[in-house]
Amino acid sequence: MNTSVYPLPLDATLAREVAKAAKVTGLSRAELMRQAIAFGLPTVVKALGKAPRRITTVNPLPRKQAQALYRQEDDDHQEVRNLMAAQRFEVAD
Repeated sequence: MNTSVYPLPLDATLAREVAKAAKVTGLSRAELMRQAIAFGLPTVVKALGKAPRRITTVNPLPRKQAQALYRQEDDDHQEVRNLMAAQRFEVAD
């Protein structure tokens, strides 16, 4: 296992809590802290992680306006057909 040493300053209160927890569990303080990080990391990320950023700067349409627009039937069918007909398609052998 590759390891890296990370000095972790603790205030006196937290250091006492770690020492007590190590005594109760029978783990060394270092192993206790590794386990605490492993068990608690997903919880910390979920609680404190940043929300996903928007990929656009355009604000969404208001709900009523969006519903009204999506209720309308598309009126560009003929233009699309004309554009498709104007394109040349060649089949390669």
